[in-house]
Amino acid sequence: MIIGLTGTLAAGKGTIVDYLKIKGFKHYSVTEYLIEEIKQRGLEINRDSMVFVANDLREKYGSSFLAEKLYETAKINGGDSIIESLRTPGEIISLKNKKDFYLFSIDANQRLRYERAFERKGEKDHITFEEFVSNEKREWENTDPVKQNLKQCIEMADYNFMNNGCIEELEEKIEVVLKKIVSNEKNIFSGRENCISWDEYFMGISVLSAKRSKDPSTQVGACIIDEDKKIVGTGYNGSPRGIDDKDFPWKREGDFLETKYAYVCHAELNAILNSTKESLKNCTMYVALFPCNECAKAIIQSGIKKVVYLSDKYFDTPASIASRRILTMAGIELVELKPQNKKIELNFD
Repeated sequence: MIIGLTGTLAAGKGTIVDYLKIKGFKHYSVTEYLIEEIKQRGLEINRDSMVFVANDLREKYGSSFLAEKLYETAKINGGDSIIESLRTPGEIISLKNKKDFYLFSIDANQRLRYERAFERKGEKDHITFEEFVSNEKREWENTDPVKQNLKQCIEMADYNFMNNGCIEELEEKIEVVLKKIVSNEKNIFSGRENCISWDEYFMGISVLSAKRSKDPSTQVGACIIDEDKKIVGTGYNGSPRGIDDKDFPWKREGDFLETKYAYVCHAELNAILNSTKESLKNCTMYVALFPCNECAKAIIQSGIKKVVYLSDKYFDTPASIASRRILTMAGIELVELKPQNKKIELNFD
C-alpha cells in the first residue's frame, strides 16, 4: 500500500512517519525533495523558500508534479510506502486515482502544535505564536489549484487522526487503521464506507425541497419513493400554482380568510400531486414534519403504505392526533427517523 500524509503544522506527521518506518514502510518526503531543489537554486532553506519552489514547480509541470514524482519512485522501489507533506488538492486528486493509495491526515490543537514546534528547536520553528498562526493561515485555503490548501486536503483524507494526546495513543489509532485497510483489501472492497444511508438520502431530499418554500414561519418538504427506491414525487408547502407568492397571505393569526391556512398546499399533498407515477401504491413518503389530518387523507387515498418523518412537534394538537388515528387505522407504517448524521453539508464549490 502507498499512504499519503497531509496535515497541519507540527500536528505529528513525523510521528506517523516514524511509526510506519518501524512497520517496514519506505519514506518519501515532498519536503526532502524540495530541500534538494532549494539547494540547487542557491536559496535559503526556510518555509518561504519551500512554498515558493513548490508553487513554481507545480505551475511549470502541473499541480500534481511533486506527488507524482514520489509515487513513481515508490512504485519502482516496491513495498509499502509513505509519502509525506501533501499540501495541494491537485496532488491528492491525482494519487487517489491510483491503485492501493490511502490518504491520512493529522491535526491537533493549534496552541499545542505551536508548543511542539517550538520545542523541536528547528531554525524555522523559532517564531512567535502569531507568526505560526500567520504561516498556517497562508497555507490553509487557496482557490489556486497549484497552491497549498490544507483545509481541502484534510477534508479529502480517507482517515483522519486528532493528535492531542501522547505518542502511544496516536500509534494505537494508526495500528487500528492499518488493520482495517488490510482487512478491506482482503475483502476486495473499494467503495467509500461513510456514505449516508438511504433514509438519510431521501429525508435529505425532503429537507432540501423545503428550501423552496416561501412560508416565512414554517418550511416543510416531502419526497416519495417507490419500491425500487426511485424518487417519484417531491413537494414543499406553498401557494397553489399560478398564484404570486407576494400576494399570498402568509399570516398565521387573525381572520381565517386572511391567513395562510385557508389556501396553502402542504408539502405532502404537493408531492402526491407532482408525482410522476400513475399509482403510488406501496410507495414510501419521507417528510420532515408529521402530516396533518388533511394530508393523511391524501396519503391514504394515494396508496402510500409508509411514512417516515423527522419531527412530531405538534403531537398533542387535534390535527396530529386525528392524522395518527386514521393513518394507523388504514395500516400505514409510521416511522420516526433517527439519523446517524445530524448534518449533511451541500457544497457547490
